[in-house]
Amino acid sequence: MKKIILIFFSLLYLYGNELQLIDANASQNSGIYSLIQKYISIEHQIREFEKNNDENSSSYSGILKEFERDKKTILSEIPDMIVEQKIDEKAIENFLKRKQELLKLQQKSLNKPFIYTDTSLDLVYFNMVESFFSSLFELEKLFKNAANSENIVSTVDKAMEDLQNLTNIDLDEYKSKITNSKELEKIASKELMINNAFNAYVEILKYLRSNAHLLESNYLFSLLGLQIWIDKINTFVNIDFLNVGKITISALVLIFFISLRHFFSNIVYFFLVRLIYHNKKEADDIKVIFIGNIKKPVGTLLICYALSLCLTIAFYPAPLSISLSNLFNIIYAALIAWLILKILDGYGVVLVSKLAKKSEKKEVVNLVIKILYFVIIIIALLYILAQLGFNISAIIASLGIGGLAVALAAKDIIANFFASILLLFDNSFNQGDWVEVSGIEGTVVEIGLRKTTIRTFDNCLVFLPNSTIMGANIKNWSKRRMGRHIKMYLGVGYDATPEKLDNCIRDLKELLNSSPLVAHEDDGALKYGDHTTKYRQNLVSINDLEGYKNACYVALSEFADSSINIELYFYTKSIHSKEFREAKQILMLEFMRIIEKNGLTFAFPSRSIYIENLPPLDLQPKE
Repeated sequence: MKKIILIFFSLLYLYGNELQLIDANASQNSGIYSLIQKYISIEHQIREFEKNNDENSSSYSGILKEFERDKKTILSEIPDMIVEQKIDEKAIENFLKRKQELLKLQQKSLNKPFIYTDTSLDLVYFNMVESFFSSLFELEKLFKNAANSENIVSTVDKAMEDLQNLTNIDLDEYKSKITNSKELEKIASKELMINNAFNAYVEILKYLRSNAHLLESNYLFSLLGLQIWIDKINTFVNIDFLNVGKITISALVLIFFISLRHFFSNIVYFFLVRLIYHNKKEADDIKVIFIGNIKKPVGTLLICYALSLCLTIAFYPAPLSISLSNLFNIIYAALIAWLILKILDGYGVVLVSKLAKKSEKKEVVNLVIKILYFVIIIIALLYILAQLGFNISAIIASLGIGGLAVALAAKDIIANFFASILLLFDNSFNQGDWVEVSGIEGTVVEIGLRKTTIRTFDNCLVFLPNSTIMGANIKNWSKRRMGRHIKMYLGVGYDATPEKLDNCIRDLKELLNSSPLVAHEDDGALKYGDHTTKYRQNLVSINDLEGYKNACYVALSEFADSSINIELYFYTKSIHSKEFREAKQILMLEFMRIIEKNGLTFAFPSRSIYIENLPPLDLQPKE
């Protein structure tokens, strides 16, 4: 008889009023039934241990963990055993025969409470066993017929529902009529055994349900008729100790995926880059960066996938073991996370840099990329932990307890992180701005998750914690739209007359009011702003909000020790350093010309010395 997913079932009989089930491989202590009986035995041991031991003892949790490990080991073997069993037709025949005997005995014992109750419990157990192993047989057929995981899950759900219905039997009326204590003890023992078996069957079915993808792992191979091709190759090359068909197909799969590495990178490049960038030169430049970044992770991912396919072919028609499947899932998670990070490094940075040019908020884009890195790594880590058997929900829930300790230990890091978020949305400064913070003046290089980097004008790189910046005064010289301030004094000599000074001041005013280098009264937000500016001017000082300054004053300032000072107070239109200095130079030369034109001279510091009682001087030349 061909191997099938599971022994459908075996002989059920009584030895000294004890129920015992024997399958075709029971004598060799092997087979799916023996494996499940071990699982039921462990389940019984757990119940007895929990009942007879103090849960507060030091060894309690350790022993329970050992039991759970044994259960997991058995569960991991069950999918493999499904395809390694044989039907023992004689055992099935004896099983059905014994079941009929029990049915007849039940009908004859309606007036005998103990025998009726005992026989009814035997039938419940028989029906449970038959239903459970029939469902496994049905799963095996679905697997052989290349059914998908939805059909497998549906079959398992139906099996659990049938088991629940079979155990819903009310025998209280008959048990109440039993007076013999030994008979009651036997009934209770049999009910406990049935309950243990029921719990074990349900746990196994739930396990198979949650791992339905294992039973579906050969779905594609079955549709492609893999076994047919294996048999054809083995027909041409027949070696007793080698399955040449599986080896040949595995080698072809491996060669195909190794050769696919380079082409696959180009395919990904085509869909992610070429369809968006229509500029051929720009697309070619990105291609070098993009393919160079993803070539290694793509190649490694394809080789790992090829190895998993080769192992699946080697195990076919049995499913790949759970341990190997979990191992490959962990490898896939790490490699896919690596690939996504490399795609972000190559394509993402280029794409986001274009968005940054449009939005002029490079630091926000930079932060988004870093957050994406962090999220991808966290998701991959949580998936890997889930595959290793950790309870992710418990880990996340424990963060509420452990979060306090972590927060206290990392309060500075957390403060800097939230400060970075506030800085970005507070719009205090952007990357590339000229700022002065806590005595540090320079250009903002980067706003990170913990610190902000500033390059000073003497080319020193300074790192400031974001929390420090949030509590400090910030001067942002780049927040000016128009108007860089100039305040200077022109000192003329005391030989100047009022008329000359008046003419000079008038010429200076005319120069500043007519110069295209100087901001004038009409140069403001209303002139250069958008259509909403005129409405906003009633709410705020719009020129100060947007960064426009246009004040211009020329007047006598003071009679100083050595000069009469003329004050010049105005703003240049340009705010950029180079253009500002050039404008300042041109205006200063014009100031000199106006001073000279009006017959004035620049004063310089001088001192008059008065000497009393100076002796007569002999100024006659000596002979």
